[in-house]
Amino acid sequence: MKMRLEGKKTYITAALMALMTFARGMGWLDPQQYELLLGLLGSLGLAALRAGVSKS
Repeated sequence: MKMRLEGKKTYITAALMALMTFARGMGWLDPQQYELLLGLLGSLGLAALRAGVSKS
């Protein structure tokens, strides 16, 4: 079965960022790892948002 991600990519990215913030709060990530992941997921979220805007 094919999973459809239309309209869900931004929410998935936000959920991953929340999990990453939780991991930082628990001390599982150091500040450098957190900043790197924050930048990557932020870029992914902006790309998903841009793709959604261009479709409408």
